[in-house]
Amino acid sequence: MTALYDFTDRRVLITGASRGIAAAIALALGRCGATVGVNFAAQVDSDAGFGGEAEKLANAIGSVGGRAVLLEGDLGQPGAGTRLIADAEAAMGPLDGLVLSASIQVNKRLHKQTPEEVERQLRLNILSNIEMLQAVLPTMAERGFGRVLGIGSVQDVAPNADMAVYAMTKAAQKNLIEALAVEYAEAGVTLNTLSPGLIATDRNGFRRANPDGWNIAQSSANPMRRAGTPEEMADPALYLLSREAAFTTGTTIYASGGAHIPAPGRAIRLVLEERQARQEGADNAPTEPRTEEIQ
Repeated sequence: MTALYDFTDRRVLITGASRGIAAAIALALGRCGATVGVNFAAQVDSDAGFGGEAEKLANAIGSVGGRAVLLEGDLGQPGAGTRLIADAEAAMGPLDGLVLSASIQVNKRLHKQTPEEVERQLRLNILSNIEMLQAVLPTMAERGFGRVLGIGSVQDVAPNADMAVYAMTKAAQKNLIEALAVEYAEAGVTLNTLSPGLIATDRNGFRRANPDGWNIAQSSANPMRRAGTPEEMADPALYLLSREAAFTTGTTIYASGGAHIPAPGRAIRLVLEERQARQEGADNAPTEPRTEEIQ
């Protein structure tokens, strides 16, 4: 990917940056000359079988001309968002950009989710972001420049019943971003949302263990009938974080293959096709509810 924007001397913190979409954005920023704060939770990565990914990403950022600063910390703990901003500013200097990407997704119907699972999603997906925004926005406003990008989800407008709490947190984050965009517009600070659809990441890697089931799932996910890639999320993210996006605020870009577009009967068809995919993949795909956390 060509460096479309110049981020030389710009400092951008990305939460949950060691894997998936956030890692692709971090590497793209590195190609554009940015100093990238790579937040990650070592234990979460290790438990998911991805220990050491943050260090690999930091090396990759350095190899393409950027600079990486590793910032380990579990944002699922109270006060962790405030501490992360303080640590990032101490290590990097004042932040020019912040990407809110760390999240947890519990794939269970609401009545099956435990209070601990609900609380973890609210803490990581919403409350930690509020802490970071409270800490960073006043400083950005004083400096007259700032870019905040929330990584949302197509589920903020097309929620899945198996991820009702997760979908709710993404809708709440989008609303918060829009409200703050109005508050900080005159200060030169923009806040926007990038809402992906189905993207092929390690979060849904278990589904690809059954190729037939995965092909059905992605062909029914959107009008393009395929999953997107993390790299396809990087270009719109770069624009929203760039100096060139000075007149773009309170906006949501749906990089979803069209999944966010309402279509009569489409929701029913997707449910039926999803059921078919589950049935055909029953022999190979795990049947237990899953919790997928990236931070």
